[in-house]
Amino acid sequence: MKLRKFIVVISLPLFLSSLLLSQNLIELARKEKERRARLRGLTTVVVTNADLGKVRKRPALRITRIAAPASTAASPQGTSEMDKSEPTRTPSPAQQDPNIDRREPGQQPSVEELEANYYKSKEYTQLLTIKLRGLWQEFYSMDDMSDRGGIQKQIAETALQIEKAQRDEAIAKKTMETGQTRVRRKKP
Repeated sequence: MKLRKFIVVISLPLFLSSLLLSQNLIELARKEKERRARLRGLTTVVVTNADLGKVRKRPALRITRIAAPASTAASPQGTSEMDKSEPTRTPSPAQQDPNIDRREPGQQPSVEELEANYYKSKEYTQLLTIKLRGLWQEFYSMDDMSDRGGIQKQIAETALQIEKAQRDEAIAKKTMETGQTRVRRKKP
């Protein structure tokens, strides 16, 4: 008797759960059939290994070079005059304050000017960082080893520009913060 009760106690829940599971399976099958009916008219693209073999590796960022003017044609030694000259350095926005001419001598810049100067410096630093990342990507995506020297030189120059821009940004931020505290102190 005990054995029969034991078998009934174990088999009854298994039997009932199988009935519930079959109802869920019927519902799932109906939903899948509806989904397939909706997708029947759509076309798909299948990418195979053969298709992937045809893809060529390209850089995500392309840097175009400006053609040298006729006056800087290649010299007899193989290097152009443009390569010998110092690279042109654009002054950072911290050095380019357009309102400095309009101020009276001894007059301090307004908080808005200081904030604008800081945000220009910050944007310049971000642009240089993006340029450096693009140069690194171009460096690693090159197949020809001989051209990497020029890119390495550009990377080094850009890294120096970033360091200088970060210093200018820090100075502009400190100047902006001192200007803001100066204005707060003046207000009663």
